[in-house]
Amino acid sequence: MGSSYMRNLRKIVLTIALFSVFLFSFASASASPSPSESPSAETELICHTDNPAECYPKVFSATEEFQIVRDDQDLPPGLHVRLDIQTGEKQAKLNNPKEDGKENPALKGLPVDRSVVVVDPEAAQDEQPKIPFGAPAYEPVGVVKAPREKNAGFLQALETVKKDPNFNPSGELDAALQDLEDLSHDMYYGLQIVEDPEALQALFCLLTKRDKSAAAEERLLTERPDFLASSILASSIRNNKPALNAVENSWDAMLSKQCKNPKDAGSLKTELYGRLEPTSAALDIVDEMAEVYFMRLSLAVWDGLLKSPKIKAEFLANDGMRNLLRILLRKGEVWDDRKARVARIVSDVFLDEEVGAVLGVWPTGSAVSDTSVCEEGGEGSLDEGCWEYHLEAIRQDSNDADWSRPLLDMLRRRRPDATQSQKHKRDEL
Repeated sequence: MGSSYMRNLRKIVLTIALFSVFLFSFASASASPSPSESPSAETELICHTDNPAECYPKVFSATEEFQIVRDDQDLPPGLHVRLDIQTGEKQAKLNNPKEDGKENPALKGLPVDRSVVVVDPEAAQDEQPKIPFGAPAYEPVGVVKAPREKNAGFLQALETVKKDPNFNPSGELDAALQDLEDLSHDMYYGLQIVEDPEALQALFCLLTKRDKSAAAEERLLTERPDFLASSILASSIRNNKPALNAVENSWDAMLSKQCKNPKDAGSLKTELYGRLEPTSAALDIVDEMAEVYFMRLSLAVWDGLLKSPKIKAEFLANDGMRNLLRILLRKGEVWDDRKARVARIVSDVFLDEEVGAVLGVWPTGSAVSDTSVCEEGGEGSLDEGCWEYHLEAIRQDSNDADWSRPLLDMLRRRRPDATQSQKHKRDEL
């Protein structure tokens, strides 16, 4: 009986003890503040308002789950932190390298107190925004911004170039052209120059004037009006898409007009394309040097103009490529630099897509199989199909080998039949 009594007594004591522990745990849980309650007054708090419920601890209190970390909270060591790069939101939790029994690869190898996981946006990355019907085309160039301090003499220089239809040499005109040449390298001023239709026409008239007077030839090259006009036009549109677009907009109207000096000149279109054709007559060395000089001015401008699809198409329709081939066929060392310039223009504009050429515009046909038509020297010898024949002949001259061989190889690869053959081989593979 004594032993049975003692066993019953022990059971009663144990039951009372367990019940006391349960009551204590329940009371502790009930006393814990909920997320919506104000933090304990013993904790150092950060309060941005007078409402105590909106205060939060200065030192971040981590749990097993990620929680948002406020910008002015201090992070204790030993936490894992992740950052949403889209919103800038930072979250942290207690260090737990293994989650669900497996090591988290996102946390592998990271130091415990410095671990940061970049959170990608939840939206699908391959979804493209829908463009509303009729929306304007996207322009990657953007708006050309005006400088903070505009040049005070720019407008006056522009008016000076426009007001003299005969372009009589004068100190005022020279100074105006020099000012515009200096400013044309700037995208803003380059755009301003060519956006003015009268100024644009005046500069093209100066370019095509070909002043062979003794007074003009005695001047320094960089002071001649035709040279300055060429430099202004070339600099204004070089790597300046908005300026080239502005030239496109004025192109048809401008070419239909006539320069006032000389009076017997044709339209500006006739003059501009005519200046690109070398003289077929025999020239003495002085006249030939002058022609090489004028060709230099024209090519510098055409180099930029042909980046325009509209002007490029018109150039092809007006036998521009024939004139370029005529330049390549000129004899004499004085033409070497011009021929190298033509080869680069043809390559950059029509053949080499790595520098921006649009393929398929030229050439459009196959090379001729019967080269006799190329040997005759008539107009047919300047056809598109004869380019390889002439470049092969030029290549045999060691003086021209540096530019002729690469141009010849690239032209052969860009022929439509060669392109189709390459595509067929890729399909077979």
